[in-house]
Amino acid sequence: MFNMPLIRRSLQKVRGIYQLVANQSRASVPRFPRVASACFHLNHASAAKVFVDKENKHAHEVLVQSLKPYQIFRLDATTPPTNEPVASELPALVSTSDLSRVTFEEVFDTFNALAHYCIRTNTCISDSRFEQFCQFFCEQTHKLSDEQLLSALRLLSQLPTEASVREPNYMHLWNNLDVECCRRVERWSNDELLLVCDAWYTLNLARVCEFVWEALRKLGRKLRRMQSEQLVQAMFYCNVLRRPVFEMFDFEVNLARFVDTMTLQELGVMSMGFFKTQTPIRNPELLDHLFKRLIAEIQTVDDITLVAILKVLRYSSKLPQVRQVMELMEVLQTQISRISLMSCLHVALFGVELQCCHDGVLELVLQRFNQDIENARLKDMERICLAISVFNYRSPTGVEQELCAKILSLLETKVDEILKYPRCFVACLYYLTLCGHSNEEMITSVLDKRFVDLAYGKNMTIGREIFNLDSFVKINLKASNYEGNELPEKRRRSMGKMLTQYIPERNQKFRLHKTDRILLEIKEALERILRPNTLKHILPHFERPDVVVCYNNTLRQTIPLAADCPEDYSGAILTRNLLLGESEKTDVATIAVVIVGWNNVVKDKQRFTGLFEMKLKQLRMLGHKPILIYWHEWRALETPTDRQQFLKRKLANTINL
Repeated sequence: MFNMPLIRRSLQKVRGIYQLVANQSRASVPRFPRVASACFHLNHASAAKVFVDKENKHAHEVLVQSLKPYQIFRLDATTPPTNEPVASELPALVSTSDLSRVTFEEVFDTFNALAHYCIRTNTCISDSRFEQFCQFFCEQTHKLSDEQLLSALRLLSQLPTEASVREPNYMHLWNNLDVECCRRVERWSNDELLLVCDAWYTLNLARVCEFVWEALRKLGRKLRRMQSEQLVQAMFYCNVLRRPVFEMFDFEVNLARFVDTMTLQELGVMSMGFFKTQTPIRNPELLDHLFKRLIAEIQTVDDITLVAILKVLRYSSKLPQVRQVMELMEVLQTQISRISLMSCLHVALFGVELQCCHDGVLELVLQRFNQDIENARLKDMERICLAISVFNYRSPTGVEQELCAKILSLLETKVDEILKYPRCFVACLYYLTLCGHSNEEMITSVLDKRFVDLAYGKNMTIGREIFNLDSFVKINLKASNYEGNELPEKRRRSMGKMLTQYIPERNQKFRLHKTDRILLEIKEALERILRPNTLKHILPHFERPDVVVCYNNTLRQTIPLAADCPEDYSGAILTRNLLLGESEKTDVATIAVVIVGWNNVVKDKQRFTGLFEMKLKQLRMLGHKPILIYWHEWRALETPTDRQQFLKRKLANTINL
């Protein structure tokens, strides 16, 4: 049990996840109970989904309703058993103790009749009366013809639903049929393989059985020779399994051949497969075609197809696609009122990786969310807060502030989702802090050791969001006399070692990024002006270190860092006291030369991302003076003299050189 100061509103729906510890009946619980009275069981949640995933069902419907010859396993093709008994009559052979003299045809007809008996009487095949016969039938499955094997799978899919795929008889049946299907993989054609894959999908066992994976491995060797309908259907099963075949690039090569003849919905099925198998599309011409097709059919595209294509475009797009991203956003602006809230979310997220924000689209999406936020999932709330924080969006109507306040309030009603998806809750709180909204009671709850263990496990590397939240407490909430939980120093040190990025050096074994090279160039140029200077992570929860200079304005010289200044990667936040130690601090400026990289700004906007804005704010709150150097400004400087003069101009506004 864990006393979690989270819920202010009435906790009327007790679902076994939490319980009130107050000694009163549920009827007597006040509408606004004391926060500390909310007590929760923090057992790990089950893996069952709360919200139904409609994507696969929609994609399968695209295959079923297409005029192309997709290999669909149709349940209406059932052949009634010979000499079918009346509804209440159990086939005689099912109750026979000695089946050794029965021919296989009689066994199969009896299985057929038993299945129809179960269907008509709504009896589960796991009934103990059928155990002996099912055992005997399973021993004979190697005698099934291909047609009989398909018929058996069809009957299995029409049986009354079992409580679990592991129910006796039922598991024995599908397991043996799976083994028999696997034995025939090599001799079946592409169409036969796809048809049987569809049978296992219809049984809702595609991700459990071995056959679908074995079939995809064989199909993966023939992707470049497939017809368009075979390609789409094979990709659909990759999507279902969320596992790539040997070479997903072959999907892309063959898709380029047929992309003009596919419908937008079929392209949506392909897009789902690329995204779910974490395979970006690398062909720029193929990406260009997807952008153009979506723009051309934007008026009629359905929500699931739209989201699928947006996901793969977002996952695959790089800087050369920025112009197309903005063109697509322009036409999407006219569709915000028509599409679903989920689609609106993916529209808002579309430019996040590239920091491409269309303010008009984001404004409309936030208006939709502000109206319907009560119907949103915890994950939806987290994702929309991510979009607001990355784009650092400030609406002329103030809708983002109103929405963030609503989300912060509604989080108190999401207890069941929070305990099922605790990391999602932590990330949501973190993004809200970047948007300027926080709740101390919620933050102290997630920084509690037991909640951290629930979310990340005792032996797992803790996520960066919890590292940032703890730093937010130590810096931003310091003035508010925060008295809640913080991460222990030992845990924070281990997080510093695992999560703080390396400090770049010349001739090191790690590959230097462009920003690392600029950072080293700035440090080297600065050494000709101000020595000593040091590369340090003043804020260890941010990716890049900064060039740190301690400058005495009275003496007009730099002073070294304190001898007892915390070592690198210790997780320590470097205050002025830690940097200067026992040195006289009067008229001493602690300067952080900060590089503004291309991913720290919103493209074509005069604003930083929310994360970079938070870094500058926290540096100033600690008493440091940040000096910003934009990457494009530095690259334009060609000679060492130009660079020194540039740095002197930057420094002159902060210190007395």
